[in-house]
Amino acid sequence: MGAVDPTYPLFPAASILAAVMLWLVLLTSFVRQNWNLGLVLLCFWLSLQNLVVGVDAIIWSDNADIKYYVWCDIACFLQNMAIATQPMTTCIIARRLYLIASLKSIDLPSTKQKRWNQVIEWTAGVIIPVLNAGPLGYLIQTSRFDVIEGYGCSSDISVSILMITLGIAFNVIPPLVSTVVYCPKVMWTFYRQRRDVNQFLHSSNSISRQSYFRVFAVAVLDTLFTLPMGVVASVFSIMLAPRPLPFYYGWKETHSDWQPSSISHADVISGGRFSVFVYYWSLWSGVILSFYIFGLFGLTPEARASYQRIIYSLGVRLGWKPAERVRDVGPELEVIAFGEPAGMGEITLGSWTSFVDGDRCYIEHEPQHVAILESPHKNSTGEGTLVGLSLVQTTEKLEEFNGPALSLPPFASSV
Repeated sequence: MGAVDPTYPLFPAASILAAVMLWLVLLTSFVRQNWNLGLVLLCFWLSLQNLVVGVDAIIWSDNADIKYYVWCDIACFLQNMAIATQPMTTCIIARRLYLIASLKSIDLPSTKQKRWNQVIEWTAGVIIPVLNAGPLGYLIQTSRFDVIEGYGCSSDISVSILMITLGIAFNVIPPLVSTVVYCPKVMWTFYRQRRDVNQFLHSSNSISRQSYFRVFAVAVLDTLFTLPMGVVASVFSIMLAPRPLPFYYGWKETHSDWQPSSISHADVISGGRFSVFVYYWSLWSGVILSFYIFGLFGLTPEARASYQRIIYSLGVRLGWKPAERVRDVGPELEVIAFGEPAGMGEITLGSWTSFVDGDRCYIEHEPQHVAILESPHKNSTGEGTLVGLSLVQTTEKLEEFNGPALSLPPFASSV
């Protein structure tokens, strides 16, 4: 029997590749900075979700057999964690970007504000998702797990007002807050204070302008993924819910049949085009978002340098040492030696007694050494311009010349 998904193995291969890409993104130092907790949590849980659904799609590609109980328990918990973490981290990222833009600082101004910010981020990014995957999820879970043909393990929950309320609280409200509150505030702050914000981003050593807008792009696209999906899931649950819809069926009735159940691929797509769309959207949304994040952060020069260091370290551990790269510098040039020009000595600055004879200016520096300026030009003040300089030796000291005096500014002469 072949795989029920006609594109198999495209989805499991893409899911596992997306998980590896997110792990590579987590290796970059920028992503791991302390102000970037939302992006770290998003990459971490999204990578685990991609890995789990990729493995599940391989194991149950052509069947819905109930097996691997422990694996399915772990897989359901990780998927529920990722589902709750994704909208929460979107809100964390958007809120943090707004604080950076408004305060023009990576760090909060006081210790109290820093601690309060850590409480908010860790509560929204870790504690609330754990509650969703743990006690709150167990409250409305009707069986241990479901096995869907072509997909794998999934949680089975009862449709009630409590379930719809929890779904809206976790999947709709956080991205809605990001869309309505924080993202507009970030854009408005940039519009009103763009000069100060740009100056801060250009001068900051922790975050650059490009990195800031990359993180903002993740928040925006993640909101575009999570908010519509949360709204669609809530509407879909209400449409398919039995009438009358109770608030909660009760603990005993909800957990009366705890044994795992299997669902065929035909049952999944029997609900029509809308059901098929929701099914494939839930499959591919995490993979698409992972590729998008890797495109923003996994291809930067810093990330590529990290990959090279990792490959080099692994090669050294395995006994392979990469050859040193030799640059092609072309043929070797001969050494050029400059000798001292004939007749040149040290350079002396100063001015000396001078006189003009026709088109030459004679300057006496020492006995038997006379500097001759060829064709000096005089202006109205009697100052000359040096055109050519030659050095001659005389057998006797230059006698005084009673011609017109020439006043020269200090210049360098070779004697």
